[in-house]
Amino acid sequence: MRRKIFGGCLTLPSGILNYSKKRAMTRPSRARILNILFNSEVQLTAQAYIGKIAHECGISQRDAKMILTGLVNDQTLAYQELYGGTYVMESFSKPVRITDRFVISPPGVTAPHSESQDLTITILPGISFGSGHHPTTRLCMSALDRIFFKDPGLGGLTRKEAGDIGTGSAILALAACKAGMQTCQAWEIDANAVSEARQNVAVNGLTERIPVIDGMMSPDDLQLGLIMANLRFPTLKKVAPLIKAALCPQAYIVLSGIRSWECDALIQYYANFNCYPVWKNTKKNWSVVTLRYMGKTQTKSPL
Repeated sequence: MRRKIFGGCLTLPSGILNYSKKRAMTRPSRARILNILFNSEVQLTAQAYIGKIAHECGISQRDAKMILTGLVNDQTLAYQELYGGTYVMESFSKPVRITDRFVISPPGVTAPHSESQDLTITILPGISFGSGHHPTTRLCMSALDRIFFKDPGLGGLTRKEAGDIGTGSAILALAACKAGMQTCQAWEIDANAVSEARQNVAVNGLTERIPVIDGMMSPDDLQLGLIMANLRFPTLKKVAPLIKAALCPQAYIVLSGIRSWECDALIQYYANFNCYPVWKNTKKNWSVVTLRYMGKTQTKSPL
């Protein structure tokens, strides 16, 4: 999917207007500046991003810094503390398109360029995982976009009940229900995340369809058409038997939280449970894989 970036040329602070006439004619576009960040395989600190802007656009570090300051001031980008460092991220203080269909928005804000097919998910500010910043969240939502709106689409789902293991902010459960699932059970073991997930479900008007369960998943009496789990590699292996027990034949599984070098090993592990890959993707060294549970009869992988 090509990210949609609204607007044409980047409006530069007045201090940069001392370019020569020739240089002003080749002023970097807004799309070019933002794509340096969005297409980076690693998360960028402010200094690293400034350096890349300067190098790739042929401008001074001072001018690159002023460009970044302007993008932060107009709430296109934001600084985020992560892993003991400060990184440049897309700002979620206004609606942000994550996929062709899914848009994440803070409460009370309307996207200025929304389309009729957009599915807007309102996420309250909080500390739970699933704000949309992390590559694995975006990867999972891309996988859901593909399941629901690409071939075979919603008609390929054998049942319209879903599950989300380690729901965090409940963003994936919300996406699944807004895309067409009738219900989604959302399991979470962190008390703060349980509270925030319930608030996000409520603000999206989906309390009746998304029960947020305080505790670990139990597969008893479940026959789900879709399960999502954005967890680390060891945990994804641990829950594999539970996932299999909760699925109906031909159900989809979306797994992320894994590093790119862990993806093949995870696929091989889930093959032991008759789950085979139909799609995978990688972003910034994180991966997602969509699997289908083939039931008791072993079937060759579609990939």
